[in-house]
Amino acid sequence: MAKFLQLIRFPNLVMIALTQFLFYYYWILPFNDCYISTNLFSCVVFATILIAAGGNIINDIFDVKTDRINKPHKLFIGTFISKKSAYVLYLLFTFVGVGLGSYVGFTIDRSWISLIFIGIAILLFIYSSHLKGIPVVGNIVVSLLVASSLLILIAFNKEHTVRGKHMNLFIPVSLIAINVYANFAFLINLMREMVKDIEDINGDYNANITTLPIILGRNRVNKIVAVLAGVLICYILYMTSIYLEGKTVTTIYVLFTILLPLLYFIIKIWQADTKYEYRMLSLLLKLIMLFGILSTLVLYYFDSVDKIALLLP
Repeated sequence: MAKFLQLIRFPNLVMIALTQFLFYYYWILPFNDCYISTNLFSCVVFATILIAAGGNIINDIFDVKTDRINKPHKLFIGTFISKKSAYVLYLLFTFVGVGLGSYVGFTIDRSWISLIFIGIAILLFIYSSHLKGIPVVGNIVVSLLVASSLLILIAFNKEHTVRGKHMNLFIPVSLIAINVYANFAFLINLMREMVKDIEDINGDYNANITTLPIILGRNRVNKIVAVLAGVLICYILYMTSIYLEGKTVTTIYVLFTILLPLLYFIIKIWQADTKYEYRMLSLLLKLIMLFGILSTLVLYYFDSVDKIALLLP
């Protein structure tokens, strides 16, 4: 069972489920911005994690050659499970996940939602089979897929109309929150994917996979990742100045659990050189991601969350 949970990346699936449930209960339900019941939303969560689990399996199937070098202790395909059985699991998880997502879409008379789940499943396969070996493109695609676990919630929000060009446009706080957190998730995962590419440079080189560190070298990519971390810090500071004004507890939480760790990350990545250092930096980014998600609880229980109205230009 432990091997199976490692195969499907169980901790990552838990984080996806936690993120979606937190947003549903603390950003969507309180503002009555959702079309679906809790039971149907549970189907959305299960659909998402099943498709993600399938994506992890198919990624491992295509990564057998590189994993023999980069992660021999985590090589499951061909040791713990045969390639044929792995394909069966991949198809089972993917089809059940797409089926559940489609069921929810048809139940609420939004059949087009099924296309979102199908598109994500297809993109996961294309990423693992073709896009992963394309420098930067593969990193961006997988980061978008991570952010999509949040962006998909927009499909279940109520529609809001605008009455005139110069009238007030009300944007639900749930949509604003989803956009802010999705951007955060995209940027931090993009950094993490690049760090993992640096960590796996030897295996990728022997497998003839061209990644950014192979093209530019470790030191240059270290600096690129450091710049991305700086961009993320600026983004968080800007969002904090707009949406957390007067919200002292959440601001302090963001400072100590996200901003300061990111500054520490910049210092360490600038001079990182060993596989162990990159592994620890990747773990640090995952922890920052978790703290970012948990900021929802801090904001909800310690600071007030107000609806936000924006003016059309």
